[in-house]
Amino acid sequence: MFISKENKINCYCYILFGLYFIINLSFYGYGVYFLESFKIPYIVIGITIGVSALITSILQPILGRFIDVHHYSWQKILLILNLIIIISVILMSLTQLYILFFALILIASTGMYPFIVNSVFYYESYGIKSNFGVARGFGALTFCIFSFILGFALNDSGVWILLLLTLISSILMIITIFLLPDYGFSQKEQNEKSKSNILTKYPAFALLLISMVMFMTFQNMFECYMIDIIENVGGSVVNVGISNSISSVLEIPVMFLFLKILKRVPAKNLIMIAGIFYILRAFLIFQAHDTFGIYLSQVFQMLTFAIISPATVHFTNEMMEDIDQYEGQALLGSTITIGLIFANFVGGNVLQFYNINILLIILIVLTVIGFVFAFLTNIFKNKHAY
Repeated sequence: MFISKENKINCYCYILFGLYFIINLSFYGYGVYFLESFKIPYIVIGITIGVSALITSILQPILGRFIDVHHYSWQKILLILNLIIIISVILMSLTQLYILFFALILIASTGMYPFIVNSVFYYESYGIKSNFGVARGFGALTFCIFSFILGFALNDSGVWILLLLTLISSILMIITIFLLPDYGFSQKEQNEKSKSNILTKYPAFALLLISMVMFMTFQNMFECYMIDIIENVGGSVVNVGISNSISSVLEIPVMFLFLKILKRVPAKNLIMIAGIFYILRAFLIFQAHDTFGIYLSQVFQMLTFAIISPATVHFTNEMMEDIDQYEGQALLGSTITIGLIFANFVGGNVLQFYNINILLIILIVLTVIGFVFAFLTNIFKNKHAY
């Protein structure tokens, strides 16, 4: 039985998401644990991840603008970023320059996110029926499976398994990219160039970015320092793996059903709903006295990140003209890396000089600010239709 061209393209896009989340899990989800294994101080870890994220947050919109204006292939960008990862993994295993090559891997891996996202919408614009929610759900499923496996593997085999997994995933991603067709740019896109600043052109989008920076700072701070939060309530790296698996597996049904949800509730309202649950989640983490409390807070992943991640992607594409969408998605993707900057600069210093309780209070403050800006985005969008 032959698989249609449309189904093949969709399967390859799903594989891209899955491989991205494996790489993301290895050096983002377990990045702090990896560097801690080499006795690197909290403050150095925080600065390393923060500076890496800062570079990525600058790089993402530049690359997005470059693609929009010069019509450079997103596939080529992904190939370059994966080659950087492969070379860095090999050199890290041969030298002791852990900080340098860790930073390069983090920059390249987090930098590819907006282009992974746009792979779905790119083929959709050429008549290929696709579903971002399913693609993102497949990524969550992959994250869930490998997070559970890594939690036990790291306990038994050590951190070097992260390098091996990242190397294999990057090689497989390059193969997948070569299997995907490159249709170039439509004639309409080739004849158009965005001439105005995207933030002044879409003011509600600027407010959305601020809201997302707050929520992604919360998300990053919690995930990066989860090992410390869990150890504070008597857990270990095994519990980190279980915790990540709970959040990931509960994302999956929401992601797969997201288009149906979107038909009933507008994306801008979904963002506000997710904001409310982010506040509740932060309070649950603060009140947790054992690993079960952390597990319970992870249930809210399905009502926070699983909702806000696809909702903001759709909201951005809804409000923007085609010519602005690569740059818009790149800026949206940069909120994750900007959040990573704040999370690690603040988190590293708090844990170095204060204690985990201060970190947990900061998590609550972040979600409240994030919700306020989500609310303002909703109001502003209602007053200024695009």
